[in-house]
Amino acid sequence: MRHLSAPFSTVCVLLALFSLPIPHAYAEDNTVIAVIVSSNAEIAPVSSIAISELRLIYWRKKQYWQGGLPMQPVNLHAEHPLRLLFSKAVLNNLPREQSDYWNEQYFHGIRPPRSVQSEEAMLRYVTDTKGSIGYVDACHADHRVRPILWIAKDQISTDAPERLNCK
Repeated sequence: MRHLSAPFSTVCVLLALFSLPIPHAYAEDNTVIAVIVSSNAEIAPVSSIAISELRLIYWRKKQYWQGGLPMQPVNLHAEHPLRLLFSKAVLNNLPREQSDYWNEQYFHGIRPPRSVQSEEAMLRYVTDTKGSIGYVDACHADHRVRPILWIAKDQISTDAPERLNCK
């Protein structure tokens, strides 16, 4: 019996792995994003928001809530599938396309929104940080936060969707 060479067998294993279907955590066509603030009214200064204001907040063009509390927007990390959907829907581009903008803003003393690694980290940050605003998959929003805007593939609304496709 002949033995396969190491490079050939490695190539076969890699081809087999790459041919497996990869499930997408967020199917672009049915994911609903909930823009969230803390459910604690002392921490959350707003109960609703317009998409135009949300865009200003995430571009850091607006930095204070009415009443003077600093805004604390938070993003998921740049490669997170939900961050990609949020960036396309709200900011009209992808995180990698924003680097020149943030490099320029940095020289003016303006930092980009804080980034966290997971939706659970997002929930904790928004729950505990005064003036914070973030986003999660609507299926993951829980009692700690209050959704104030819903972003779906073809619509943005202040009303919760009638039905979420949570698994």
